[in-house]
Amino acid sequence: MRRVLIPAALILMSLAPVHALAAWGLGANLGLTVHDPAESGADNVTLIGFPSQASVFTSLRPGLRVAYAGDSSPHEAYLDVSLDHEASNGENFTAVRLGGNYQYNFNGSSFRPYVTAGLGVFSEHANFLGSTSATSMTFGGGAGVGFPIGNQAGRLRLEARFDKLQEGKDNGDVVIGEATIRSLLFGFDLWLR
Repeated sequence: MRRVLIPAALILMSLAPVHALAAWGLGANLGLTVHDPAESGADNVTLIGFPSQASVFTSLRPGLRVAYAGDSSPHEAYLDVSLDHEASNGENFTAVRLGGNYQYNFNGSSFRPYVTAGLGVFSEHANFLGSTSATSMTFGGGAGVGFPIGNQAGRLRLEARFDKLQEGKDNGDVVIGEATIRSLLFGFDLWLR
């Protein structure tokens, strides 16, 4: 699984052309996420992130976004990264998500619509009355609009996103259930030139 993600992330990052005024962006996502398990009879989980979500499902919506874009290019590549760790009385749960994404920004004067798509890995490790670990793939995309702020020093984003989470097993036991994840996100980026 990891042998696939690292080359894919490098390819996505190489899609953004290098310009003299290229910029790195650092940002975050806030918003509403609905985790809808594929398992029959399983309940939906609705999460509101402001700025984090205190639940075992938190890593399904990454908290940190690291982007790269050329100054005059519509192409952008970004990584969504999150790490969650909960521990109590010797028991613990760790979830990690890393997703590589491509974003195409359409031209606009006061705002810029965009579309985005990507893939990643989601990994869980739990130590409750025994140890379980699993890693699964996640993929999806969305559409949104960006609003430049501070004389192009940053951007506010509003995005609707749809992702699929694949099943992950440990010795034949399902640890990560297959699910559909729908998100309405409000985010920001600060450009580091």
